[in-house]
Amino acid sequence: MKRFVVARKAFRDARVTAIGGGILSFSLALMYVLLFPSIQESFEELELPEYMESFSGAAGSYSTPEGYLATEFFTAVPITLVIFAIVAGTAATAGEESAGTLELLLAQPIRRRRVIIEKAGGIGAAVSVALLAGLPGIYLGQVFVDLDVGPLRTLAAMMTTLPLLFVFAALAMVLGASLPTRALAVAGATALAVIAYVVHTVGALVDSLSEVRKLTPFYWSDASRALVGDFEVWRSVVLLTVSVALVGLAAWAFERRDVAGGGREIRWRRWLRFRRTVSNGPTIGA
Repeated sequence: MKRFVVARKAFRDARVTAIGGGILSFSLALMYVLLFPSIQESFEELELPEYMESFSGAAGSYSTPEGYLATEFFTAVPITLVIFAIVAGTAATAGEESAGTLELLLAQPIRRRRVIIEKAGGIGAAVSVALLAGLPGIYLGQVFVDLDVGPLRTLAAMMTTLPLLFVFAALAMVLGASLPTRALAVAGATALAVIAYVVHTVGALVDSLSEVRKLTPFYWSDASRALVGDFEVWRSVVLLTVSVALVGLAAWAFERRDVAGGGREIRWRRWLRFRRTVSNGPTIGA
């Protein structure tokens, strides 16, 4: 089999993530930058609630360009793209299995481990395109309004955020290779993402959760630091290490998975109907 053919297929399969997420990222980046002058004028003399200021992180006040970008773009867009990454990650194995195409792929002379690794690369490329599409949106907006954040700092903030998407995409691959259906994998990964985000957000305000929030990927992905020139590479290394470990776990689970012919989703529904029939018993007079 040709090199990286599975990775290219995974990238094509994740085109909704790359294109849809990219359009979303670009549009919101452009909109946020163009709105900055009016936002700055309105909030410059206003004291914001503590929970809103916490989103600015190391960037300081919401009325500064760095704090504004950290609060608006680097808070709203990543959590949205996490959902895109989860959908793409579960499609890697559970999605193909539910569509009945996984057997055809595994019939080729390729090891299951390589399937997972190449699919992880293709999905990683797709979510990277989706997030980095925000860069031209920010740069284009800066042509029309004065948002004084250097291009290198904006790029560094993007690169700090990318490993966050990789972690959740890899987590989705683990659940997709382990759970019976894709629906369960999407639900499980989404629930974990929401819980992690809530703990991270509330933990910035509640002292009892301040240490727990350090266990969430959102804590380690802190774009606000990069926006002020404090780019801590080790934070990204931690998230990348976790991503690699999760991909390895997904490969281990996939190698031990019993692939269902004709789509596992359909077989799972039939099993549920069979269980209901057995539990209800035969109908009298039938």
